[in-house]
Amino acid sequence: MQKEEMAQYAYESVPFYRSLQRTGDLWCDYPVVDKKTVLAHMDSVFAPQYMSDLYANKLEHVLTSGSTGECLEVFWKRSQNIKSLIPLWNKRRLYYNISPLDRRCYFFTTKVVGGQDLEFEKSEYGLGFNKMNLTVDRLLSIYELMTEFNPRWMIVQPSMMMLLTKVVQQYDLQPLSDLSYIELTGEGITAGAKKFLKDFWSCNIASQYGCYEANSIAYECPCGSLHVMSENVFAENVGEEEICITSLHNKVMPFVRYKIGDKGKILYEHNCPCGSKEPVIELKVFRENDWIYNEDGTVSHSDIFCNIVDKINLALQQVILQYQIIQTDYKEFEVYIVMDDEEDMDEIQKMFIEFYEKYQQKSKFVFHFVDYLYPGEKTGKLAWFVSKMKGESI
Repeated sequence: MQKEEMAQYAYESVPFYRSLQRTGDLWCDYPVVDKKTVLAHMDSVFAPQYMSDLYANKLEHVLTSGSTGECLEVFWKRSQNIKSLIPLWNKRRLYYNISPLDRRCYFFTTKVVGGQDLEFEKSEYGLGFNKMNLTVDRLLSIYELMTEFNPRWMIVQPSMMMLLTKVVQQYDLQPLSDLSYIELTGEGITAGAKKFLKDFWSCNIASQYGCYEANSIAYECPCGSLHVMSENVFAENVGEEEICITSLHNKVMPFVRYKIGDKGKILYEHNCPCGSKEPVIELKVFRENDWIYNEDGTVSHSDIFCNIVDKINLALQQVILQYQIIQTDYKEFEVYIVMDDEEDMDEIQKMFIEFYEKYQQKSKFVFHFVDYLYPGEKTGKLAWFVSKMKGESI
């Protein structure tokens, strides 16, 4: 289905879209919507013709992670969900020789069975683990089960893979013998961290960018470009490089010109060596709502920290693997860093402060050099920046 067909279907069939006003006949005349707007109209975003399937419990559903503080329940018809995932499986096979019949390991946020949180789940081709309460002892137990299962690939968030890898490295455990591919999803990752993982596991590593509302949005080719999955979504820039998508397969809950809360530049003209002409997304690490709060009531975007880390890594050859910055007061920050070479600690601190004060007021930084950074308990993701000035928690 093309984007125009999906938009026409949504605006004719779904009450929420029927209530919106178009300003003309062009694609850009369709209104742009966001998660907050959809959440405010949850009683009208569902296509009425699928109500019988809903009441008969024939629909698949998933709850978005809520990394922006807003959780959304998304419903799919199974056939449409499968069709949405076919382009991704085709690319996995083409680029990395991975099929649905290959054993995989993964982590999930929360699953409740019989009133109890599920610790792990196992099938013929999959072994998954609850990502909550990830102590070192539990990670060692998880890795023992992984070793017995011997997966050919893993699909995992970067912070989870870094955490597991550091434990395996620290305890001098043997790498998984059949592992040939790691797919990273759900978070950004530094170039240094990706190189670290690739060198340690000696396998292919690729990023997949997606959301529960539409499944896969973009996928990394062997040349390192994140190509839009045009068979599954139409992606465009609106505003100041905000990413906006239109799902092409979910007719139960269509998403037309839907802002997903991320920023990045979409390149339509490029010469990727892989030969694909699909648009390329250059994602920014921080989300649209990640703001530094200043004492005078103004805000600054926290992607300044991403730029700082990029400059340090460029100067010191990718020494910072992971980081997290927490704003504890208007001019006070806690900086947590996982690094590859402890000899660079003093130089990192000096450069970090110098780069920051070129753009912002003089502030106090407390640096912590740690072995592990843990994903947040609520979202299961590692927040690269958190401001406690607006009541947020990790």
